[in-house]
Amino acid sequence: MTDGLFLIGTDRGVGKTIIGVALVAVLREMGVDATMMTPVSTGGSMESAAALLKEIGVEEPRHLMNPVSYETLAAPYVAAQVEEKPMDIEVIHDAYQELRSQGKFVVVEGSGVMVPLERNYKMIDLLGDLELPSLIIGRSARGTLNHCLLSLRMMLVTGQHPLGFILNGYGQYGEGFAESINPDALAELANPTPVLATLEWRPEYQSSLPAFIRAIKQQADLMQVLARLVSEEPDA
Repeated sequence: MTDGLFLIGTDRGVGKTIIGVALVAVLREMGVDATMMTPVSTGGSMESAAALLKEIGVEEPRHLMNPVSYETLAAPYVAAQVEEKPMDIEVIHDAYQELRSQGKFVVVEGSGVMVPLERNYKMIDLLGDLELPSLIIGRSARGTLNHCLLSLRMMLVTGQHPLGFILNGYGQYGEGFAESINPDALAELANPTPVLATLEWRPEYQSSLPAFIRAIKQQADLMQVLARLVSEEPDA
């Protein structure tokens, strides 16, 4: 079984948090001791993740669930400067390793690949350090082809090969034609990196985490990838 899974977002508000929590829930139903960590949060964004995780029975010490946090709602590098609180990458590494030492499968809620944590250290560098398989999460609306392909290109040139894409919020943006075409267009343009899931937007998802988890479980390609991750033998 692999150590965990790293979630890359193409933009803010694409649903990394709820997707991450839903993946943890599905993995736990599969008998895996899964948890989630958000390496860096800004502007109090960790509160929603903690509340959602509590709904599925996951409560970790805050220093492990969110090892670095800033009150300023800005990129971590900017927030660190504003608050005069230097980023500590080692704290992130230590929290991840502590969760792994407990035998946990860690879903890491990252951010955009080029989000700066330090001047010369981006989110993609953390992904490389943790050496985890990854998924790219994007919107289904207009602009997602650019965002997804840029993220994929940067990952590939740095030696990272994501398992695939999850497109979230289908039907939310009122762009029926573009949204209906984008998943197939992305699958063609990003080949061989697949689109593993296209998740609809429904009002009940805003108030019912179980409903969203059920939607995740209906994504056959994504479920196959999860099953493969937790059943693979470690490298010799």
